[in-house]
Amino acid sequence: MTVLAADPEPQAPAKTARRPSDESLILLGVGLLALGTYLWQLSVPEQLSFYDSGVYLAAAVHLVSGVLPYRDFTFVQPPGLLYILTPVAVVSRFFGTHDGFMVGRVLSAAVTAANCALTSALVRRHGRVAMIVAGVGLAVSPVAFFEGSAIKLEPYCLIFVLGAALIVTGRGPVGTLTRRGAILAGVTLGVAGLVKLWAFFPFLAIVAIVGFRARSRVVPLVVAAGATFLAGVAPYLVAAPRAFLSEVFVEQLGRKATVADSGSILWRVRALTGYIDTLVSPTALVALVALALLGLVAIVAFRRWRETSDEDAFFLVGSVAVVVMLLTSPETYNYYYYFAQPFLVGLATVSVWNVGSRVGRGFPRPTLTRGTRRFLIGATVTGLVITSGALALYSTSDYSAYAYVYGIYGPWMDPIARIIPAGDCVVYTEVAYGVFENRLTSSDPRCPTVVDVYGQWLANGYQLVAPPPSFSATWRSYFERAAYVVFPRAHPGDVPWNASLDAWFTRHFRLVYDENGVAIYRARVGG
Repeated sequence: MTVLAADPEPQAPAKTARRPSDESLILLGVGLLALGTYLWQLSVPEQLSFYDSGVYLAAAVHLVSGVLPYRDFTFVQPPGLLYILTPVAVVSRFFGTHDGFMVGRVLSAAVTAANCALTSALVRRHGRVAMIVAGVGLAVSPVAFFEGSAIKLEPYCLIFVLGAALIVTGRGPVGTLTRRGAILAGVTLGVAGLVKLWAFFPFLAIVAIVGFRARSRVVPLVVAAGATFLAGVAPYLVAAPRAFLSEVFVEQLGRKATVADSGSILWRVRALTGYIDTLVSPTALVALVALALLGLVAIVAFRRWRETSDEDAFFLVGSVAVVVMLLTSPETYNYYYYFAQPFLVGLATVSVWNVGSRVGRGFPRPTLTRGTRRFLIGATVTGLVITSGALALYSTSDYSAYAYVYGIYGPWMDPIARIIPAGDCVVYTEVAYGVFENRLTSSDPRCPTVVDVYGQWLANGYQLVAPPPSFSATWRSYFERAAYVVFPRAHPGDVPWNASLDAWFTRHFRLVYDENGVAIYRARVGG
């Protein structure tokens, strides 16, 4: 008898591990390069940007403690960053504000690095080299070091703006944008506006592109953005409607500037490069030439508008909107210009690649062996790493020198913790001092909550005129409840002094320490 062998059972195909794409590796590499650079900056003992970092973290700490911005203390920004910093504020409550400050700076470094990866992702249609150039170009911008070492609004606002742009363009042409995608992009832009009102300008750019390519998706995008913003501010509109509207909108839109903070148009053009206040800061002529060249290349690159990709259109329209905003704002500071960096770096990259692709059509592509291609890629990557490392080292050292003039040297603040007992009521004109030295919160329920002195000035003369008597009286009420007062220098100009307040303060407080930019006053016993 013949026995027939059964057919062998079909074998399931062996599963192969999915290898990450080249694009994913580039995005990861760009993000890690940027993060390493910004964390390196944190090892420098100087705090490059100190005032704002203290305001935002102190406000978040007070919020998780049940003390509301706008109602209980002045806060001249929307509440978005306070929501984001809530976990950091909880860490501060349990482990101390100094540790919370360090966690907050690391978080800012990570967010600033993520912006480099997002910018790189938005130019991916131009190829891997373009992704590397855009991502590394943003990563090594000195103003990015400045922002990445502090707790600032701009990186957190931009991460949502760039994320929204990626949502709108990431799954194909904007014309194929789904209703769900439009709503998600709108929610993301609403969160960006909750962090900083400047999100309105790139929001306009995205709405313009969506309106041009997919008009039916404009309404869900705009409604989602508006609803998200309103949901975020609703608790404060209920708790303190007049103060909220005044501090966030009226005083910001009517904001004035001192001569030192207004900045000439040429200074602002130089600041757009991202290298202002460094040893290699460009002259006005160099900056104007660079901006003119970028404009010229962009005109050539975008002359066929209907052939322009959605991502490229975002960089063009966004750059125009943001640059006009920065050049015309009443008040300006060097770090404001980080907000323009992703747009300008992205615009420069896509413009050069668009022009290059047209020029290259008339020339045959060279045929390279596999070994030659690997050698060229390896040499390019090595060169970029060495160059970016050198730029990072130089710029880090550069801004360290800048910090001695405008920043705060950490060890100089040690006397605050040494002289002032924990839990005592302290009033600061720079609340970051209390954050850094774990002397922010008080066990005295009567202790006033003073977070943003300069924000208070927005409603009281912008430091351009003599302070109104009511403003000086408010500060006297702060001092009356304080056991200690800490200034960055004796008798600082940011307090609304008048003859009465000055005389009263002299009678009731005595100077116990005044060195290295720290002045500590103690209330006189029985004073």
